Amino acid sequence: MKLEQKSPKNHGISLLRFILAFMVVLDHFYEQKKQNKILHILYYHIPTFFLLSFFYTHNSFVPFKIMKIKLRFERIIIPYVCWSIISWVLFNIYFYIFKKECSHSVKELLYNFLNAHVFIPALWFQNIIILTTLIFSIVILTFENDYLLIFQIIMILSYVFQYSGINYHFFRNHFHHFYYTTYGRLVETLPNSISGFFIAASNIHNKLRIRKTKTVIISLFVLLLASGSQFDKKLRGFQYAGIRLNIAAICIFFIFFYVFLDKIINKRIIKFIDFLTHYTAGIYYSHYLVGRSYFVNFILGKKIKTFFGTAIIYLFSYILCFFLDILIGKTKLKHLIK
Repeated sequence: MKLEQKSPKNHGISLLRFILAFMVVLDHFYEQKKQNKILHILYYHIPTFFLLSFFYTHNSFVPFKIMKIKLRFERIIIPYVCWSIISWVLFNIYFYIFKKECSHSVKELLYNFLNAHVFIPALWFQNIIILTTLIFSIVILTFENDYLLIFQIIMILSYVFQYSGINYHFFRNHFHHFYYTTYGRLVETLPNSISGFFIAASNIHNKLRIRKTKTVIISLFVLLLASGSQFDKKLRGFQYAGIRLNIAAICIFFIFFYVFLDKIINKRIIKFIDFLTHYTAGIYYSHYLVGRSYFVNFILGKKIKTFFGTAIIYLFSYILCFFLDILIGKTKLKHLIK
């Protein structure tokens, strides 16, 4: 989940990335998450990640420079391919050395490239990021003067397909679980990606600076309403359907964008935040392998499903990324962790 930050770093957004990455680990390992009413943000972590990704990649598309778009694809394809291969190698070790029954064949590796669910299910996100980037590239390069209008049409159609049930029934009735839990989510997440792009394109985040306190208060209020609303909670989809999630993601973005804006000036605090959030992308990619590893399961046992266990998984994933950073250096493989 690489977020290309070319403008001065917003430490509120940095903290948000840390929270969202930890929410992903909680979502995959914490057994009591549904009983914990405090974790409402779990409903919004993936929509918010999509919004952030395309907010920060706006400048990769506009102005219309093919080289920037190529670099964008490089940044998102390298981790997708490399983490797929790394996981395949690990699963082969589990199969041949530890005699564990698991996917390991070359055929299954090829399937994983297609559906992103064989070895690291979390890679579905990267798969859809790649596909969405392709859609954005085609629209922007084809409709250079009217691309924002085309995106509005795409967003409207996305919601039509969601609320009519067309998207859900089409993918559920025609595709295997591994495919519909990847590609069925494209239509559900497109509005989040487009929202992030629109915020950057309209420059509204800078225009609202003079009213940032009111913006935060209103966003908090709307977020609470969205969390308590029932109007589309029974909408049939692949976990991320409905306009409510997009509204909540937009509110979360504005809250974290403004709440610490120009307030964190202590260099030690800034360094700590930078240290804390340095490998959020790598943690997203690697946490599933870390959490399922023999080493972590041996250390944590049943505690792996507790809040404490998820925190340890996050910590071990961070340590793994730290050593990978030393090994990889400034090569293009840095996209595996940053």
